[in-house]
Amino acid sequence: MQKVECKYCKQEIPLVDTYVQFPCPECGELMARCEKCRTFGHTYVCDCGFEGP
Repeated sequence: MQKVECKYCKQEIPLVDTYVQFPCPECGELMARCEKCRTFGHTYVCDCGFEGP
């Protein structure tokens, strides 16, 4: 089974929880953010160096 990790807090997101998954605008890498980090607007940083809200 696939594991999904939040890009900000690095916690594994259970697939039954609410989360958002999206491609990086710079390189297209698929990233995920848990609902808590998304709600609080924590910044994420892609491996390519792109930083987003």
